[in-house]
Amino acid sequence: MRDRQWLLPLLPAFPLVLLVLRLWYLSRQNVQTMLLLVQYVSPLGLVSTLMIALVWVFPATILLTRALGALLLVSDPARAGGSRLARVATRIPDWVVVVAVVIGALTWQLRFLPTLVMAALSILGLVIRQRVANVGAYAAATGVVLPFAAALLEYAFFGPAILDAARQGEVVTVLLLALPPAATPLLTGPVPAAAARSVTHWPAVGAAFAAPFLIGVIFLRAPILPTVALEAGDGVLVGSVITVDDRMTTLLDNGGAVHFVLNDSVRAKTLCDAADSPPVSRVAAHGWPVERTALTWIAPARRPTAIDPRCEGRPPTPR
Repeated sequence: MRDRQWLLPLLPAFPLVLLVLRLWYLSRQNVQTMLLLVQYVSPLGLVSTLMIALVWVFPATILLTRALGALLLVSDPARAGGSRLARVATRIPDWVVVVAVVIGALTWQLRFLPTLVMAALSILGLVIRQRVANVGAYAAATGVVLPFAAALLEYAFFGPAILDAARQGEVVTVLLLALPPAATPLLTGPVPAAAARSVTHWPAVGAAFAAPFLIGVIFLRAPILPTVALEAGDGVLVGSVITVDDRMTTLLDNGGAVHFVLNDSVRAKTLCDAADSPPVSRVAAHGWPVERTALTWIAPARRPTAIDPRCEGRPPTPR
């Protein structure tokens, strides 16, 4: 462990690099604009955006580590003691796994919930085999009966959505909804000991290498400044507000140019909703779009209103 202690100071470096890259991306690779953003952008706003955009990472990391480690411990207990993956998995408390499942149920899109159920049932079945008995009534109940019952319920709920996705040619949506329930019974028991290390370690290594790039792409597109339309002079400026003082408003437009607008020349200010990316999938399960999360249904939301023409760069129509 001592030869790896140098890694500990590097743990905060990844979020810091993400924050700097986000400002560099927002400034359109202009160093002077980035320095201006660093001077005025709130660190709390950056951290808040980072947490909201990447809230799904915690349950994904916990569940993947716990499932792969438990699979290795059940499949090859004799050599699992020398595996770092198995040691990390055994140190994750059960209550952390439960919290990860709850957070995933709230923050993951509907199309990923079958994968969440698959991971949770796989961990349950493997842990029962590891702690209670590899065979017997408990192993059969959690490793066979429960996964098949859950699969029937999932197919009953997602069946129309799967057929709809197949008719529309959305192969990814079909796989995300149909494959995990069928695969769950196969993941609650051991694999051959000779293949256990490869089956568990290679997915973990692949996820560890892919995660930083995926996280970076998602965070670089997350908004960190309010979008405002300023009606000043004969036109309308639309962009992100950097700062406002008693004399002027500093605005970063969508092209990366910085505008210093005197407050005396501003006739109106309009807060604009950030433009959401168009949905990739048009499939819905019982009226619930597969790209929506449970949290978006539970949390209060503002009712949609008509788009102010200023937010589209056009002055309002005179009455």
